[in-house]
Amino acid sequence: MTEQIKNILAELNAMRVKLSELRDLFWLKIDRYNEADQQRGVAFDEKFEQQRDKLFHVIDSFTAFIEKSFAPNAEEIAKEKALQKLRAEFSDFDSWNEEAKKALLEREIQTILIEIPKRIIAKIKTDEEPNRSPKYQVNCQPDKIYSIDSDFTHCRPCFFEFRNKKYAVNNWAMVLRELANILYTENPALIAEFIAKDLSKKPLFSTETKNYLRPLEIADGLYVESNFSAKQMCNSCKKLLDIYGIAHSDIKIYLDRIPKKL
Repeated sequence: MTEQIKNILAELNAMRVKLSELRDLFWLKIDRYNEADQQRGVAFDEKFEQQRDKLFHVIDSFTAFIEKSFAPNAEEIAKEKALQKLRAEFSDFDSWNEEAKKALLEREIQTILIEIPKRIIAKIKTDEEPNRSPKYQVNCQPDKIYSIDSDFTHCRPCFFEFRNKKYAVNNWAMVLRELANILYTENPALIAEFIAKDLSKKPLFSTETKNYLRPLEIADGLYVESNFSAKQMCNSCKKLLDIYGIAHSDIKIYLDRIPKKL
C-alpha cells in the first residue's frame, strides 16, 4: 500500500476525533441552567450518537475494504525482499542471464515465504508487549505552585492549597473529592440546584451511582465519574469552583511527579 493511500486513510480516520469535537462545541451553546436548552442538548446527543455510530461503521468497512484491496500478497512481498537481498549481495545481478536469475530468485522467495510466518508471530509478540518506559519523573521543585488550569498529563499531585490551608492528596480523584467535600458541606444547595438542571445523559455530578461507569463519592451522597483523565478531573474541579463563584486562582496545586523530559 502506497504512502498516498495510507495518508488518505489516515485523514479519513482523523475525522473520528473531529466529529466527536462537534458535540462539545454544541454543548458550549447550551445553558445548563435553562431547562428548555438542556432538553435541546439531550435531543442533540441522542441523534448525534446514532448518526456518528453509523458513520464510524461505514468508515471502518470502507477502510478495511481499501486496505484489503491494496495489500500485497505474500508472494509479492517475498519477491520484493528477495530482489533487494540479491541486488545487495550481487551488484551485477540484473545483468545475469535470465535462467540463472530466475533460479536464484525462486530459491530466495521460497526461503522468505517460510520465514514470513515466524516474523508475523514475532511482530505480534512485540506488539503485545506493553510500553513500560516511564512517562514521568520526580519533581525536583516540590514547592512550585501550579494553576488548576495547567496541563497535568503524566503529573501526580501531592498537595493542593485552598483558603490558606493545605490538603495532602496522592491522585486527582482525591483533589476533586476534598474540594467537593469542602464546598458541598458548606452549601449543598448550589450543587443540588446544578444537578436538578443538568439533563445530560452523563451529568457532571449526581446523587445516583447508576449514571456512571465507575462512580466516585466525592461528598456525602454526591458522585462523579472516576473513569477520567487528570484533565477531566481538573475540569470537574473548575466546574465546582464556577458553581460556587470562586476564582480558579484560589486553588494552588503542588506536584511530586511531572512529565519525563525527552
